[in-house]
Amino acid sequence: MNPAILLADVASANREGLKSFLQNQKCHVDTVADGESAVRCCSEMQPDLVLLFDSLPDIGSFEICRQIKKDPLNQLTPVVLLRPSPDLWDIQRGRDAGAMDVWANPVSHWDSLGRIETVLRLKKYMDEQAKSAVFALARSIDSKQNLRNGHSDRLMAYAEQLGESLGLGDEDLHELRIACWLHDVGKISVPESILLRPGPLDAEERRIVQEHPVTGENICKPLKSLRRLLPVIRHHHEKMDGSGYPDGLCGEAIPLKARILQVADIYDALTTNRPYRGALPPEEALQTLVTEAENGWLDASVVLKFSQICRERKFFPVRGRTMLASYYA
Repeated sequence: MNPAILLADVASANREGLKSFLQNQKCHVDTVADGESAVRCCSEMQPDLVLLFDSLPDIGSFEICRQIKKDPLNQLTPVVLLRPSPDLWDIQRGRDAGAMDVWANPVSHWDSLGRIETVLRLKKYMDEQAKSAVFALARSIDSKQNLRNGHSDRLMAYAEQLGESLGLGDEDLHELRIACWLHDVGKISVPESILLRPGPLDAEERRIVQEHPVTGENICKPLKSLRRLLPVIRHHHEKMDGSGYPDGLCGEAIPLKARILQVADIYDALTTNRPYRGALPPEEALQTLVTEAENGWLDASVVLKFSQICRERKFFPVRGRTMLASYYA
């Protein structure tokens, strides 16, 4: 994928020349001519690099940089300030504002390209390290709960077959598989005393657990490669009648991939042993899904398709023990 660069500079022949040069180097380039637009575009497009010139009419470049970096979506977005003959004080102010570097302007296009390529390589490395850290957090949830042996693998198998049967394409199925790993990453903030509770939770404990979709979304937000997964992570506990959380979405306002993941996740929870009950037989678990669809909580068409898959493929592997938190949590 071609790198996305936001070029924030007043309209001029120099700006258009740099834009054309970078486009010829297979970069996707957007331009803005004021600070407010620069901040807004960063939130909308989450660029791979922002080149911020000290020429915008409404806001100083240091303050623009500070506003860009304040957005969680752009915590990992490199911002480079371009100023005439920057001194050590300019460089320090830039770093304090969150800029990756401060470059002298003007500079030749080829010199700029070399520096840009270095920044983009560093950005790619940072993204991969951050993604690895997020997946490590997700794995730690499995380890912390200690009773989810094979849960994520089973969840991926169920969700992938269900998604494929509902017509999802390869890209959507790939995103669904990743979401199966990351949907509960926000539970890293839930205390073990709650996460490992063998019995019912009180109202305050349920409130804490119910924060995990938003926490998970915030953990994944800075990674552009995970941006399309954010609605799945945030909304996998919504209910079709609007009684779910965190936003009370109804019906098809709930993303399809979230509805798919939810059905697969509940089925795996129901058919797994827990300290306070044994695993339900597959047919009883499917009937529970049907009942919840009839109650207006689950997508009836997704439940029906999942039931058909289970019966046609005898998709009832033997369960080990799995996560302690109720699937309602």
